[in-house]
Amino acid sequence: MKEYKTGALTITLRPDGIVHASNNEDWTDPDTLTTIKKDIAAIKEVFGGQPNRAILFEVPNRHIEKKLLDCYQAAEWGEVARALLLTSYGAKVIGNLYLKLSKEKPNEAGRIVPMKLFTKKEVAEAWLFEQIDAAENK
Repeated sequence: MKEYKTGALTITLRPDGIVHASNNEDWTDPDTLTTIKKDIAAIKEVFGGQPNRAILFEVPNRHIEKKLLDCYQAAEWGEVARALLLTSYGAKVIGNLYLKLSKEKPNEAGRIVPMKLFTKKEVAEAWLFEQIDAAENK
């Protein structure tokens, strides 16, 4: 496994091709554009330009400004899909609203990356494996 840490995130490349990003438990500072740019760069480094990888992103249970969420949505990592793991009902409601507003929106490379919201990690992983398999069999 390949693992990177920023102030806010731990990003792990798992042997199964899933990149797992989660907030560090000790991170209490507010997210800023600088923080987000560091996180995005670290995620890109973990992807390493390799095809057929997907990302499981654990969404923190706190407010993140829309302009910062837009930075994540616009980032190009080369992933085949993004699964957002939500840890509370409130986060799911907000996440669904955000997904409706940003779905089918191309990233900085002009690609539209499939993205879904999940409350169960196992279900998210199963969906990501389906997306990886579909990309490998194109």
